[in-house]
Amino acid sequence: MPERRYNCAALVSGGKDGVLAAIETSRRADATVACLVNLCPRDAATHETDSHCFQTVAHECVGAFAACAGLDVYRRRIEGRSKALGLEYGDGEEGDEVEDLRAALAAAKRERPDVNSVCSGAILSDYQRLRVEAVCASLGLTSLAPLWRVEQREVLRRVEAEGVDARLVKVAAMGLDPGKHLGMSIADARETLIRVEDEYGSHCAGEGGEFETLVVDCPMFARASLAITETRTVKTSEDPFAPSGHLVIDAFDVVLKEKGGEIAPGRVIWVEDDAPRVRASATASATLEFTAETEGCVAVTGTTCRVHHTMGLVGSILSVSLRAADPASETHETCAEAIFQTMRALVAEKLGEDGATEAWRNVAMTHVYLDDMSQFATVNGVYSRYMPPVAPSARACVATCLPGDAKVQIDCLFILDGGNERKSLHVQSLSSWAPACIGPYGQSIRVNGLAYVAGQIGMEPTTLDLVPGIVAQLDRAMASAVAVADVTGAPLGERALAVTFYTSAKYNADYEAEGVHPANVMSASFERVVAQSGRRFLWRPTTTYLTVTDLPKNAIGEIAPTLLVGTGPLGDEESFDGEETLVRESVRGDSACDVMESTSVRRPGRFLQCSISVKRAVLKSDELTNGHILARIALYLGEAELTASHVSTCRLYHNLSVDSALSETLASAIRRLYDVPIIVVPVVACGLTPATAADVVIEIFARRDDRHT
Repeated sequence: MPERRYNCAALVSGGKDGVLAAIETSRRADATVACLVNLCPRDAATHETDSHCFQTVAHECVGAFAACAGLDVYRRRIEGRSKALGLEYGDGEEGDEVEDLRAALAAAKRERPDVNSVCSGAILSDYQRLRVEAVCASLGLTSLAPLWRVEQREVLRRVEAEGVDARLVKVAAMGLDPGKHLGMSIADARETLIRVEDEYGSHCAGEGGEFETLVVDCPMFARASLAITETRTVKTSEDPFAPSGHLVIDAFDVVLKEKGGEIAPGRVIWVEDDAPRVRASATASATLEFTAETEGCVAVTGTTCRVHHTMGLVGSILSVSLRAADPASETHETCAEAIFQTMRALVAEKLGEDGATEAWRNVAMTHVYLDDMSQFATVNGVYSRYMPPVAPSARACVATCLPGDAKVQIDCLFILDGGNERKSLHVQSLSSWAPACIGPYGQSIRVNGLAYVAGQIGMEPTTLDLVPGIVAQLDRAMASAVAVADVTGAPLGERALAVTFYTSAKYNADYEAEGVHPANVMSASFERVVAQSGRRFLWRPTTTYLTVTDLPKNAIGEIAPTLLVGTGPLGDEESFDGEETLVRESVRGDSACDVMESTSVRRPGRFLQCSISVKRAVLKSDELTNGHILARIALYLGEAELTASHVSTCRLYHNLSVDSALSETLASAIRRLYDVPIIVVPVVACGLTPATAADVVIEIFARRDDRHT
């Protein structure tokens, strides 16, 4: 029998979602439901409370779940209120009702040390999910959300398929009537709920607050079921279009099932302890000083690290890249510490202390490069001490052959004018939707017309284990990227602006044995996504294919897209109806130099995304380098009605066969001409398509900015 990874405390309000989540968790081969946890009103005579998180209608029956399921139920009276109303809950707030949940779970964990996880019935509510995840993180518990992003009609189907007998105990929506529908089972009300959704655009599974339920029987109730014997209806609104009301259950019986007497009833354990004190998360502070050595380099006092940096502020986009070497102690932890402390000091030097503090909450995308993927956990530990735990940036991490004795390179893209437009997608709960992000990085950041998506590898979302097989694993990575993009509001097949495909060089022998190359698999998978998207745009995204030495969890491939949201950077209400408004230039050779190919997506006067691949014949000649590569960049900028001052980011990949001096010469030429930070990354192989190998690939993004004069 598989080892139980998860001994779970199931959050239950009495309704179908929490119970169904507990049932699905118990169906997992690696999980078991150890106990139940419930929050109820402080006053037992109160049935409907103004809670943003917890269902309280029919709370008088939840204690009986202990007798029905044979599981202990930890109950806590809600002392707090809905106080912190922002989407993110962070470290918590004293006096908030969520602190009562923290107290209840802390008590359950204290009495049951084997409890290491929590399952909840979260489906669409980020508000509720983020609070459960925040509490779980503070208590060292894993959050499981098996119903997260499950389609509403599928939820209803699963309720019936699992034999969950749930009764309507509250209605508050157009098409539902307290006098008619209260007390009905979900099975009997199903057609009505679907019709109401079709007619009024509501949620047929009640996710929008249309109704609440009480479970009276289900497979989890192995010992007994509930029989409701006496109820009364309380109408809370006589609105002629959407009347609302709820049931008060004055009497019910616990009815033993056949052989139910062989199962011991659970206990009802009231949690009266104070909630654990909310403690602000520790924030690392810069204690090392740095001094300039040579152009782009710093020496950090107190350590032997040498930190090479490139940094630039263009309008509201700040790009910072640091690479650290530690030849003396050769520790990745020291290198990562030096990078973050130096980065903090550099950002403060550029923006001032107040500006730097705010800037760290506005990192949109982070790239982490390691020389050895086995050191990921060590570097991630340092990363977690410095990066914001709330609404963190998206992230991609790969291992590659960093130059010289460098061990770690970290690049951060700060979008300083995002403001309220910045939306972080940070799901830490295990679900079937997409892999959870355990730690201070999110699935995506949406800001200023773009969405940056974290690198997706082929993990099974419910377990975070890699899917076996080249094709199956890469298809799973693509499916996760699709799922994240859909939630971001910019479907991958329709809205990808630029896509980076990483493959691991470790699998070359496997490629040959199976007769398939991962880059081709990823390309074909992406083309299927595009074909199925029904896209109406003529432009296609720029793509970069990179082979690196290793990927997280020993994965075969990783996909990291950048998506166009709405009308893009500085967009307006114009529609993308053709090449006149957004153009993607086909990959082409240069008539004077057939060893260079390029592609671009641009919206004239707004932004430009372009990629240029170069073969070595170009790099061997400064004249060709300056005369063709720089001319091509200038051409694209002119066609996009932008200038060199609008170039905000530039990334240069070169394969390992290229002399690093040649790539640095090219980078310096671009840097001198455009005064832009250039991030140089060595890789095993690179190209704009799977079939066209290049020695160098250059990616440039330019954007008109309101801060430009």
